[in-house]
Amino acid sequence: MTKAKKQQRALIGRMLGVLAMCAGVANAQEGPGKLVLPKIATVKPAVGAPEEFSEVMTRMRADKSAIQQRHVDLLNLRYDLGDHPANVFGKLNPQLASEPELRGQTLFFGKAQCATCHSAPYYTDNLMHNLQVERFFKPQMINGRMASADGPIKTFPLRGIKDSPPYFHDGRLLTLDDTVEFFSLIFELKLTADEKADLIAFLRVL
Repeated sequence: MTKAKKQQRALIGRMLGVLAMCAGVANAQEGPGKLVLPKIATVKPAVGAPEEFSEVMTRMRADKSAIQQRHVDLLNLRYDLGDHPANVFGKLNPQLASEPELRGQTLFFGKAQCATCHSAPYYTDNLMHNLQVERFFKPQMINGRMASADGPIKTFPLRGIKDSPPYFHDGRLLTLDDTVEFFSLIFELKLTADEKADLIAFLRVL
């Protein structure tokens, strides 16, 4: 199995996991900045049921609670409901962010020009943009399809972007490293290796 297929299957697995736990979170209440799972009701065995039944039900409740809590923890992390270096405006808190992350933020809103389309706090302008990548190749048949101009593409929101590879509208960019390199080339940004690393560090905490 290729790396891309593995990443796609992992992404599908996360999406299914979130859907599966929705019922368990539907009645959850908000705590101080986080979602909190409701208590799982106790299931009592019928009169005369073997002791093994009670043990199995106890383990099942524990497993269900642990799985649901794991998904809620992931949601808290993705949507910044817990302790996170980015504030409600999408900018980093200098007291929580690292130096590379802060340098990456400066690049994001400056030299790298990412914020031109990916504006805070959701890091998207919800508009369509034509990157004109056809400037760099000639139309050709690939796997039975003609590869030519992409046309306008809607700006994808970058919050939680590290958890949703592959990237770009068609998944052609497998990692954040590939993505930063791609945009550095097509926009002729001339980012240095250190600048690329800092920008990736910032993207990972959005």
